[in-house]
Amino acid sequence: MSNRSESKRPGDRAPHGASGWPDSSYTEVWSRNLDSPVICVSATPNASLVAAASTDRTVALFSDTGEPRWRRSLDNEAWAVAISADGARIAVGTAAKHPASGTVFVLDRAGQELWRHALEAPVWSVSLSDDGERLVVGSWDGCAYLFQEANGSFGEVARVKLGDAGVYGVSISGDGQRILAAAYDRSVTLFDGDMSVVDSHGCPTGTYHAALSRDAAWGVVGLRDGRAMMHRLGHPRAVTRTEVVSQRPICGAAVSSKGTAALGCFDGRAYITNREGRLLWSLYTDGEVWSTSLSSDASLVVVGSGDGTLRVVKNHANDAAVDELLALEGRVERAGGGGESLSCAATAVAAFRKYGLVDYAVRRLKDWAPLLGDKASADLALQVLRDDTTAYPTHRRSHFLLASIYQEQQDWRRAALHYIWAGQDDQLRLQSLTRAGEAFSKAGLEAAAKSSFRRAREQQITEEARRTLYSLARAHEDIGQPAEARKYYEVLFTFNPGYRDVFARLERLDDAPPAPGPRGAPSKADWYDGLLLGLLGPDVPRMVDVDPSLQPILHARSKELAVTAKERRRILNIITEHALENVDPSRRAGLEYDVAAYMRYDRSVPEDEAKKSLELVHVLDNVGRYGPFKRSLDIGAATGRYPTILAGMGIEAFGLDVEPEAVEYARRKRGNARNPDYRVGDARSLPFDNAHFDLITCMMGTAAHFPAAELETVLAEVHRCLRPGGVFIMSTWDIECPHLSFLSIYSHAQMEEMRRNSPTRREIADLVRKQGLAVEEVRPIGLMPEALTYELDLQRLGPNQIGQLVDVELAFRAVFPESHGQMVMVVSRKPLGDAEREPRRQT
Repeated sequence: MSNRSESKRPGDRAPHGASGWPDSSYTEVWSRNLDSPVICVSATPNASLVAAASTDRTVALFSDTGEPRWRRSLDNEAWAVAISADGARIAVGTAAKHPASGTVFVLDRAGQELWRHALEAPVWSVSLSDDGERLVVGSWDGCAYLFQEANGSFGEVARVKLGDAGVYGVSISGDGQRILAAAYDRSVTLFDGDMSVVDSHGCPTGTYHAALSRDAAWGVVGLRDGRAMMHRLGHPRAVTRTEVVSQRPICGAAVSSKGTAALGCFDGRAYITNREGRLLWSLYTDGEVWSTSLSSDASLVVVGSGDGTLRVVKNHANDAAVDELLALEGRVERAGGGGESLSCAATAVAAFRKYGLVDYAVRRLKDWAPLLGDKASADLALQVLRDDTTAYPTHRRSHFLLASIYQEQQDWRRAALHYIWAGQDDQLRLQSLTRAGEAFSKAGLEAAAKSSFRRAREQQITEEARRTLYSLARAHEDIGQPAEARKYYEVLFTFNPGYRDVFARLERLDDAPPAPGPRGAPSKADWYDGLLLGLLGPDVPRMVDVDPSLQPILHARSKELAVTAKERRRILNIITEHALENVDPSRRAGLEYDVAAYMRYDRSVPEDEAKKSLELVHVLDNVGRYGPFKRSLDIGAATGRYPTILAGMGIEAFGLDVEPEAVEYARRKRGNARNPDYRVGDARSLPFDNAHFDLITCMMGTAAHFPAAELETVLAEVHRCLRPGGVFIMSTWDIECPHLSFLSIYSHAQMEEMRRNSPTRREIADLVRKQGLAVEEVRPIGLMPEALTYELDLQRLGPNQIGQLVDVELAFRAVFPESHGQMVMVVSRKPLGDAEREPRRQT
């Protein structure tokens, strides 16, 4: 990872500190904003010329100093671009929506058209040989095309069908005798110059862009699982994979003649890996990185991103540097341990520092701990990080790594100090300040601990939130819902007026004529499919716009999403199928005494109600999905919300709470009905027979009232009381959420207790499994910061507002499945035939 999160200005040079190494692993050479997402980039071998295609239907050529040579407007969106070695020819691929089609252009150095060829499907990728005489094209129709120049025009030489979901990536070697093609949903294939298969590899994880080095020694393909496939021609291990560098798909790919790869990702980063697949460093942008390019020796990296910026950066860890580093790393591993290994490791670390690879140095030292010894490895890492944070105090990542080592050594004050420094980086803030609070507490500094915990939970708008709002706006805009689109754009504008092209889009919406048809008539188009596809890539054709023949291709793209349109419809149906509790509890019969505390839970402030409504929708979805159920138990039933709802669904419902007043309140709310049945009892010793229920719920953070050891006892009791095949649904606070806020009914002391009691999302699943329950699903809830609930006017919580809340939630989860919501819902099942562990207890 890069040690510097702040962007460099064009022309900045990496300064050197007192210790002599640079402050970063890269230096920005120049950058230009093209006012529209940059979808594809290509460069000559020494990056003296850079071509870029953007979604505003333009292609442009830039000099080695970033000066524009020319800019040309096309009839449709430019999705692909390639440049010959001498810059004499530039190939461009475009995409049309209505009807779905594409065109391949070849332009000269001045941007004048030399040749064009129409295809019956959008063009995803193009590549030129060094002399510009051979052109390979990948298309949405699943074909790779090879064209050869003759008499100033290009003729089709070969066409190979590779799949049904499109060929996203194609690349041709400098001599035109090797072609690499990636079929989106099927395989990666290496061809010779006649398009005969040389090598082929299945790729069930799915592919994106593909690239060959100009000498064809190396190939690289971006994968949907957050890795890249490396292809080394003529090597015994022809195919390897990089380490996982992201939770999002790798969509951009470029590779040097010695296997250094530049990977672009939907998470907004460009990653640089060495030929062994290890991550060297990364560069962060404000938009998805759809395309990358490299000079032949990997000394220059070209990055195009969704924030509209084209960047060229100098890579300190170029091919020559990587050769040096790998040789030194090999010496460490061949030394076999002891003092010689330690001496070799110190030499390697000094070289890592010389190229600004501080994070990489720490990771390699951890890898070498078995050779060096844990203490020697940690001491070397400490020295590297101390030197780095002293020379460059703004290296937040180094502060975080240094604090982690101090934490392992139980040096709590130093750990807290460096976590506080690290917490000034927005991306490290939650984890750093939470850990700082824990370290302060261990050091006996309780006031500092409380302050750290509070600051860790202050409202903030994450990059995922910004991207989701932008894509929601784009989806509504695309299907003719300007009012909805404007709402999201306006909120984005207030948080960041320079975000992407928000201001320009607001202006266009203001100037656009009203849509035809009756005023206020709802659109028949469902924007959700378009939203999902838009989040996946650069302004792809929306489901409602493209020809029916392309539906299978678009359907294939949805496979990488965590939530499909079908799942969304199922969850949204819950809102119309079940009436939510909108009746004021103070008006219900039987409430004749002071029940203010429980009424406060039943009808609390809007942000509390938003949490409860979202939780309820997902509970009902899971009840329908994993049921039917005959008998249920709700642990921590409080006011009886879930037993009441489940009883209304025909389930024999029980509610349990340790507080007699809560049980009395729920019974009075029930009136004279016999179902639900409420009991006073302790979850650590459930007063029910073995295998008594086929559904048990524990909702709204009830689990956070138990320390971890007691929670294990509760889960053991859940296992005992579930029938084989029965389901347990638990919803509790996710302490890894950057915008977590507990219910307003709790005091500060109660909130701190729940925070201390709350395990992480992974730990919750592990605890459930430890008690013999099989985890079916882990679902985040409350992914949208509460600040946005008010900004988007969703706090009133009528059915429409709840539907919109759910829509935004699902949009987050569909494309950012690893994001943390305020709550996490774990659905687990008791295996069939599982024996009970405890003696039977009487009801």
